[in-house]
Order: sequence, then C-alpha cells, then structure tokens
Amino acid sequence: MPVALICGGGIAGLSSALHLKKEGWTVRIFEKDPELRTAGVGLNIWPNGVRVLQGLGLGANYLANAATIDRWWTLDSDGAQTSEVDVSVWSEELGAPITGARRVRLNALLAAGFDDDEIVYERTAERYEQTDRDITVFFAEGDHATGDVLLGTDGVGSKIRNHMFGEPQVFTNEGIFRWRGVFDCASAGVPTTVQADVFGPNGHVGWIPIDQTHAYWYGSLDGLATFDAFRASCGGWTNTPVPRILDVSEPGSVMGREVVHLRNHLPRWTDGRAVLIGDSAHPMYPGMAQGANQALIDGQTLARHLASSSSDLGTAMNAFEDDRLPVAHKMVEYSRLHFDYVVTRKQYATGGVNWQISRYLEFEGPR
Repeated sequence: MPVALICGGGIAGLSSALHLKKEGWTVRIFEKDPELRTAGVGLNIWPNGVRVLQGLGLGANYLANAATIDRWWTLDSDGAQTSEVDVSVWSEELGAPITGARRVRLNALLAAGFDDDEIVYERTAERYEQTDRDITVFFAEGDHATGDVLLGTDGVGSKIRNHMFGEPQVFTNEGIFRWRGVFDCASAGVPTTVQADVFGPNGHVGWIPIDQTHAYWYGSLDGLATFDAFRASCGGWTNTPVPRILDVSEPGSVMGREVVHLRNHLPRWTDGRAVLIGDSAHPMYPGMAQGANQALIDGQTLARHLASSSSDLGTAMNAFEDDRLPVAHKMVEYSRLHFDYVVTRKQYATGGVNWQISRYLEFEGPR
C-alpha cells in the first residue's frame, strides 16, 4: 500500500489522513506537540464541512455532540436587529446543517479513527527531500521518515511551506486581534439554536452555540490587544446581549491572538510529492468562519484525485490545485471583508442582508 506522511495533527492533518486511509493508504501522522492540539474554543462547521464528515462516516457522531443552528441574527451595536435568516432549511436544501462544535470534541472524533502507531508525537517537520520514487521528511529531533507523498498540515507557520518555497512567506500586519470565550447560554439569556453577529463602529462581536447548553463568543475591535480594553470598548452595547455574555464567560476560557493571512496568495500548493493542506496553504481571517471547513474539503479533494489518478501522481496534484486554489483564494478575500469595520457595519445596517451567508452560498451552487 502507498504511504502518506502527514506533518501536523490538527483538523487538516487528521481529516486528510482519514480520507487517505479510507482509500487504502498507509498513514503516518507526525505531531510536534506531546498530544493532539486543542487550541481554540469552538468551531463553526458549515454544511460544506459537515458533508465532509458525513462522507467519512462521522456525521451522526459529530451532530450528536454539536449544536445545530436554526436561525442567524445580525444586530447593530445600538440594539437594532438588521436581519434574521432561517437556516434550519439548510439540512434539506444543502444536505447538511450549519453547526457549532467544541474543537476538542471534533479533534477527538477524528483521532479515534487511528491506531496508536499511526500517530507519532513530538516530531517537528523541518524539510524534505524527494526522488522520482519517494519523499523523505526530516525532523528537528534528528530522525526522518520516508513515504510516497508528504502532506504539510502544520498550520499557519508551516515549515513544510517554507521549505517548499525556499523562504518564509510574508504575512499581513494589520494588528487584528481575535478574542474568544465560552459561556452558558441560559446565564446569558440567549437561545441555544441561534447564531448571531453584532456590528459596531469599531468592530464586531458574535456568538455560536457549540453544544446543547453552551456557546462561544468571538470578537475583534480595532487593534485592542488586551481583554480589559476589549471588554470596556463593547461594554456600552447595552441593548445587545454582548455585555452579559462577556460577564458570564467561563473563567479561563477567554483567549486572544493576532490573526493574519498571507500577503499574497501562494501560486501553488504542490511540489512533486509534497502538498500543502489547510492553513499551511491558505491561512485566512475568521470573517467567513471557513478555515476548518476549507481544510476538511482540501483533504477530501486530494484523496479523491489521488484515488482516481493512482498511476500518475503529477496528474492528481495538478487536478487538486485546479479544484481548490480558486475557491480557497476567493474565500480568503471574502474573509478579510468582515474586518473593514465601517463598511461592514453600514452593509449590515441597510438592506436586511446577511452578507456572510450570501457570500457563502456562492460556493454551494445548484444542488
């Protein structure tokens, strides 16, 4: 059986490995940390991502522990509701619902599909060498592994990507911080089946249910890099649930980090037997909540092309790029629009349109 080396044990790596395993590949996952990464609090898995999980046979287990969204509100920071969209129909119309989930639960669900010897911990991929027969990845710890293909699923700071292009890529430097936390919906007085966004003069705050009782909130306000400053800035949004949500956030759940994407799109994601997947290939702002979804689709698409072009690796890699680059690059561009705060607030305040939904539906096409 052909051997796939997967460098990175996040959602991109685990889901890609499951797709390849399903197609008969031997997989070896190399994770730099002592355990699988669980950074972050929640995920917004849209129909495109849920369909991938369904294709892996994980749909029922995933949905049993996730929150299914029925409605999506948008509000102005003055309390005016600017739109309400019934998304409960998506299960039938798009083949899957829009959902929220705890990241740790999705990681655990994906990881359950592997034997102990298929995941190797504390291995940091640094570089690779390849021939016309195989590819070898070298680790910072001093050892190496050889296989038929190498997947760089090592995230935003990907060393596989740096090696592929001979140098680190340049990222945006706009000082955008994303804050997140978990809260009990009943304590905040918000429904457990409603996703929402609130737009103000200097940013936005939203929340997404992640199970039957809890939700996670997220927000970016100017370049506020401390939670105290963030909280004070939106503390005046008293006609919205935002102040209460922040007040009842679970202790220890609040985290913030700067978000970036590549200043220029990568011209390619493949180099012979090496391929970039997920954030290694297309890091994006969270404006479309599509980072994890696009990573799930990457792995599914790659495995499909490798299966249909098993005798010609080059054809499979080219077909993968042709399928995925245009879509992911456009999603990156759409994702950054959410962070033009003045324009976005005005867009949502007029016309009653949820622009995030409208942009997403462009990718669904006729069904």
